[in-house]
Amino acid sequence: MTIAFDGACLGDGPITGVARSFLNGLQAYASRGEHDCVLLVPQGAAEPALTDVRCVEAPRGALRRQLGLPRLLRQLRAALLHSSVAAVPLRAGCPTIATVHDLPWLHPELGETSSLWRRFATRRALAHASAILAPSQFTANDVRTLLGHRCPPLRLAPHGTTLGAPPSEAATAARSAPLLALGDARPRKNRERVRAAWAIAVRRCPSLPTLRFVGPPDDYVDEGEKLHLLRSCRAVVQGSLLEGFGMPVLEALANGAPLLCSRIPPFREIAQDAALYFDPCDPESIATAMIQVHTDEALRYQLAKEGHRLASFAQPPMVAQHWAELHSQLLQ
Repeated sequence: MTIAFDGACLGDGPITGVARSFLNGLQAYASRGEHDCVLLVPQGAAEPALTDVRCVEAPRGALRRQLGLPRLLRQLRAALLHSSVAAVPLRAGCPTIATVHDLPWLHPELGETSSLWRRFATRRALAHASAILAPSQFTANDVRTLLGHRCPPLRLAPHGTTLGAPPSEAATAARSAPLLALGDARPRKNRERVRAAWAIAVRRCPSLPTLRFVGPPDDYVDEGEKLHLLRSCRAVVQGSLLEGFGMPVLEALANGAPLLCSRIPPFREIAQDAALYFDPCDPESIATAMIQVHTDEALRYQLAKEGHRLASFAQPPMVAQHWAELHSQLLQ
């Protein structure tokens, strides 16, 4: 039986957080050997190096996808389409699974705009999906708000990441590289308040490490360099105002990085008691957390150790298990 995986998330540029999680989950799923796996790669995107997965070129663009994907699925004799994005074709000819990462336009206080057409298309595609995957309870609640009684079956399936080496007390104490903030420059990432908080904190604590923002558009690093930063930084700082999940939070936990982050539902869902939380709207709160995690060696080790334990439950084989259970239900 052939399962088609829509790799639309691979067409947005360098493979980062969510796209990397999708590929890791797909590799783990294919390794189970239960079905033939085909990855639909957007036209012009590089084919990822995967084993037991066949890559097929797929159309780009909303209209081309709506018209071209059903024809491609028929040619592949696909029994199911599992999409990495929300935009599934309305007439796929087989069951479809849509993945919703976030719906920021439901939160106008963020100031992030979205066209009426995109909102309409997202709502319509989700309503026509056979099932929906959401990475957090927060996003699942947003999907239910958006669709109401028209919401298809909705399953919670957190993202996963590979697990680094367990942190030791000595290694955690030796971390001396900058405070690391991962993510792009969209307003919701809250870079300006985090930057202002660091300026407050370094005046009070001159030994505080520098602050480094890593991510598009100005400081993209490849996967190897990102892992090096995660394993050497003093701590990871994530000050987002809203997220659908929070891959940098999970990646920090998995690599033994002490974590301080916003007190928002998805981050608390992932990190639980393994983070030092702050109010993302208050630079003073962020600054206090920066100083505390820098100066308290025992706290840093406690956060790193507990975070690594939590991340052990969010590895790619567990993502693949979520997928397999949903596929089994739909294929019946």
